[in-house]
Amino acid sequence: MEIETIHESLVNGQRQQMVKQIEEYGLYDFWADYSKYLNNLYETLSAYEYFTDATISYFRIKNR
Repeated sequence: MEIETIHESLVNGQRQQMVKQIEEYGLYDFWADYSKYLNNLYETLSAYEYFTDATISYFRIKNR
């Protein structure tokens, strides 16, 4: 699973799919890698907004 694919799921509103993809990627490796991916892709504010959205969505879905 590639970070870009997971990010596209988030951007397209497919958050349940995103959660499954994060777990396939490796939960403990994902967050640091995703942060680096976003910092390379976007300006600082946009990267932070996507990172925050993904983090909140992941934990809301997992803790239902």
